[in-house]
Amino acid sequence: MSRLVSFVVLLAVAGCASGAALGGIPGGGATGEEAVRRYLEAATTKDMAGLAAVWGTAEAPLATRVSRQELERRSLIVMCHLRHDTVQVGVAELGEAGRQRFRVELRQGERSATTSFTTVRNRRTGRWFVETFDMPAVATFCTH
Repeated sequence: MSRLVSFVVLLAVAGCASGAALGGIPGGGATGEEAVRRYLEAATTKDMAGLAAVWGTAEAPLATRVSRQELERRSLIVMCHLRHDTVQVGVAELGEAGRQRFRVELRQGERSATTSFTTVRNRRTGRWFVETFDMPAVATFCTH
């Protein structure tokens, strides 16, 4: 039984490392915009697995580089800052080293804020991941 559990865990980790997400949906997005939209949707619906599936760098998804506890902590902070009712994602702008930047306007009730997201293409999978966003620009969304 122990070997079976170890094998299943090994398969799950290998799937995450290759860019696969839970449920057979590939990690990252086919485009930078898709990665941003999936990230925002996951943040709004409090879907930690969905958030982790599109969060990463050119080298690897974040979930393969930090502990589960650290990923959960970061995810909770992101979810608080990105809660929104409506979203408008702007056109991609070319960033440094092939990255794409997106201006994103979020609306939460009567409040609105514009932030920027940076996406990067994973070197191994070719999929796009959200590398970072301007958190201070949406700080008011996380206060009550």
